[in-house]
Amino acid sequence: MAPNGSRSPESNSWADGPWPLIETPSKTQDTSKHASIYIANEMAFAHNAMLRGLNSLYLQADLSDPKDISDFLFFLRSWAGWVSHHHVLEEERMFPQFEEAMNQPNFLQGNVEEHHIFQPVLKKLLAYGNTKPEEYQASTVRSLIEEMAPSFREHLAHEITSLLSMAPYDGPALFKVYKGCEAEASKQDKFVVPPMVLGLRDITFEGGNQWPALPPLSTHIIHYLLARKHAGSWRFLPSDAWGNPRQLKFATSKVEPNSMARD
Repeated sequence: MAPNGSRSPESNSWADGPWPLIETPSKTQDTSKHASIYIANEMAFAHNAMLRGLNSLYLQADLSDPKDISDFLFFLRSWAGWVSHHHVLEEERMFPQFEEAMNQPNFLQGNVEEHHIFQPVLKKLLAYGNTKPEEYQASTVRSLIEEMAPSFREHLAHEITSLLSMAPYDGPALFKVYKGCEAEASKQDKFVVPPMVLGLRDITFEGGNQWPALPPLSTHIIHYLLARKHAGSWRFLPSDAWGNPRQLKFATSKVEPNSMARD
């Protein structure tokens, strides 16, 4: 990380590269004008958290200590499980309910089809998270990520455009659907997903932000109580629990990806 706090994806110095983050709609639009903008903005922040996780895994895969490998593998399967849950929730509940609220069948079908491009490799990453530490190969993790990342990153960007295109339709109905799905997502393992997501955000991104909005003291509860169970794995997160970026503890500067995705 540069002294002034700026980060360069090309230098592989932090988790905003090598696969680049997505510009959030709130940078240029008022999220209060329509639910579609609010929803797209929230999803862009979530997608960037996913990309930081992907980049962090890629840049820190070169490990030798069995304890570090074990913790890393837990982070890998936690990340892959969270991303998988997110896309299943979209396919089975969020997207169909959005389409029903708009009375537009198959409006988001293209996004579902994009899921199916990278999901087979995502499943392989999830399964590899159960590898025994003594059988771990960094090259396997990186190879799988390089195979998945281009279509995955492209999809994450495309979906924001699709969500913004819901602007002509019933905002309150769309907002109700989103909040219902948000509540469903919050039911995931409290010892895994909340600590991980908090460490995958960046409160300095785009000049500063407070994503995700949390009740008072929630961050303290997550950090001091919930995060303790798997604290070793959270060493690989790019930010602390308060969303402050920090150096990647196990980053390998020599890593150069074979593929990169751009808008």
